[in-house]
Order: sequence, then C-alpha cells, then structure tokens
Amino acid sequence: MDRDFESNNAERFQTSPEGNKHAKLWVVASGKGGVGKTFVSSSLGITLSKLGHSVVIVDLDLSGANVHTTLGVKPSHMNIRHYFEGVKTLQELVIPTQFSHLSYVQGFWDSWTPIDFSIAQINSLIPQIKNLRADYVVVDLGAGALEAHLELFKAADEKFLVTSPEPTSIEKTYRFIEAFVCHTLKQDSTPDAYGNMISTLRSHRQRTLGKPFSFRSFLKEQTGLHYDFFENMASSPVRLLVNSCRSQSNTDLGHSIKSVCNKYYDLNIDFAGAIDYDNAVWQAVRGREHVLISQPFTSLAGQFLGTCKQLIDPEELRAVV
Repeated sequence: MDRDFESNNAERFQTSPEGNKHAKLWVVASGKGGVGKTFVSSSLGITLSKLGHSVVIVDLDLSGANVHTTLGVKPSHMNIRHYFEGVKTLQELVIPTQFSHLSYVQGFWDSWTPIDFSIAQINSLIPQIKNLRADYVVVDLGAGALEAHLELFKAADEKFLVTSPEPTSIEKTYRFIEAFVCHTLKQDSTPDAYGNMISTLRSHRQRTLGKPFSFRSFLKEQTGLHYDFFENMASSPVRLLVNSCRSQSNTDLGHSIKSVCNKYYDLNIDFAGAIDYDNAVWQAVRGREHVLISQPFTSLAGQFLGTCKQLIDPEELRAVV
C-alpha cells in the first residue's frame, strides 16, 4: 500500500475512542449464485480506489473464491484459511494489486474439505476486518442466506444485495431479505415471541391470516420483540443492485422489489442502481483484465461511479448533477 497516500489521508478514517483507525465495512451478498456478486464487489473496490480511497477486498466466498481472477492476479498460497488457523493475522494476509490503493485478501482457494463459518468466528472476524489499514473494506460473501452470512451482513456499514432479472434470482432475493429480517430480530427476541413471529409470517405468506397484516404494527403490538428494528434499518438499509439489465423492464425490477418489500414487510430498502448487461464483462475476465480498467469510460463504469459517490459523498454528487 502507498504509505504516503495512507499518511496524507489519515483524517478520512473513522477512529475509535482508543484512537484506532476503523475502515468502513461494505458487504456484498446475494440470495443465489451466478448473479455477478464478485464482479460487483471488485467493481466497487476498483471504483473506490479510483476515487482516491484505500480499499481492501476480502474474499469470503467459501464455495468459489475468485476475486483474484476478476482482478487479474494469480491465486496466492497465503489466504484467509491461515487467519482462521491462527497462522497469520488478517493484516498480514493483505496482498497488493496492480491498482493504486487497492489490495485484497485471498479467499479459501486451496481447501479440499468442506468449510463453514460459525457465528463465533464471524463475530471474532468483524473487528479484525474493521481494523485493516484501509478507508474501505469490501467483503465478497458467498451466495445464500447462511447464518454466518447474515451476521456479517448485519454488521456492515453498507449492505449490498445483488440480484439479476432472472425469476430464480428474484425469488432467492426475497428469501434472503426475509431471512435477514428474521435473523436481525432473533437476537433481541424471546424464544416464544420469535416463534410466534415466524408462525405469523408463514400464515401471512399462505394467505391464512384472514385480516390485513402490517409487520410493523405486529411488532409494535407484541411483547418480547425488538420494535425499533425499522428505525435501525432506516439508518443502514439494504442496498439493492440489479445486475445484467438488458431492458427498461429489467431496470424497473429494482423499484418493483422495493415496492413489494414495503407492502408485505413495511420494510424500506434502497434501490441503489441497475447495472447494464455488457458482453465486455466476461470477455475482460477471460483476458484477466477487469472491464473497468480495460474500458474505463463506458456507461457501466459510470453506473458504479454514481453508486459509490452517492454513498460516500452525496452532497458532492448533487453539486455535480
């Protein structure tokens, strides 16, 4: 990492009461594999680095760690497995890339046995991630609403949920959102209250409640449930990204999902943007050069630039617009 850059921009880091620098944590998840989650993670990382911020991408996709491939670098023999085995600190596993201010932590690349994370491991990992020497840490999660995924997603400063316009992906996106809501509420709920909530939600889906249902009102009327969930979600909403859009109807899908979440769960999510389908993406991966590097002035690059600037400096973006 460029030490002069890090020193000159130290004021941008969050600091704890002890004076330690805290990176902003951006987590990228998806309900289904194959929707372009790693492409989005790497694109966010490259875009942030182009804006002058130091970035570390952490590959936590247990079943298909390939951030290194999208960045055009060879897999390293040192990867995050060594952190979980206690051989290396997370900071010692940060690998620089050919891009200024952008580094990454190699995911599980050399494992020949099944791997899983426990909640305890994730809760131990989160402070280590935030203490990495960077402005931003982008975590590329594996697909699906696993409990460990949901726990890390909950801890993120920015929560990106990637979907594609395909029906299978849309369905899994809704299931991920439902699982995330339930996981978030479970921590501060009594077992009986949580069980009653799950039963009520199931009846609502099956259209057997026999009366209009408001999730927000339901939580307010119950004892043993954490009612300020919606206030917390408003301050740190799920950011939906629709990838591989080929038409206006694909682009409008984000607004539709947002509307459905509001109608059925009283939950406001943020439609962060639509990402165009572009043949250049897979061609760039085959050539081991990221498309935002090989074609930096396309609409695709502009879409990621707009998303990042809107989140890190919305006032500046409004001034430009």
